[in-house]
Amino acid sequence: MSKWGLTYKGVEPLFPEEYNKIVDALEELDGRIPAQMQGGEIKLVGDGSTTTFNIAHTLGRRPDVCFVGKRTPNLPDIDSWDADAYNITVRFKAAPSSGQEFYLWWLAIVF
Repeated sequence: MSKWGLTYKGVEPLFPEEYNKIVDALEELDGRIPAQMQGGEIKLVGDGSTTTFNIAHTLGRRPDVCFVGKRTPNLPDIDSWDADAYNITVRFKAAPSSGQEFYLWWLAIVF
């Protein structure tokens, strides 16, 4: 039996109280979905000296979870990233080459 009091019935139709338990369980699961999510790819250009780049997001507050990754091969390793209410700040261990166009993927979630 599940925590909502549901058991497997086979092919019999549901009674109204069983249907209501399913609806309640689904509504609870819906409440666990992130309230807001932003993400995508951003194209940036290296200058040979800058190691810090900002990715603007429109969440209006600091994300609870952030992910950043390199889409372009042969980039320096990402050292770290963090976020505030407006940007995800990405720091590379070394600066991307001057004139090098590169892409990062990113995802920011507010619960």
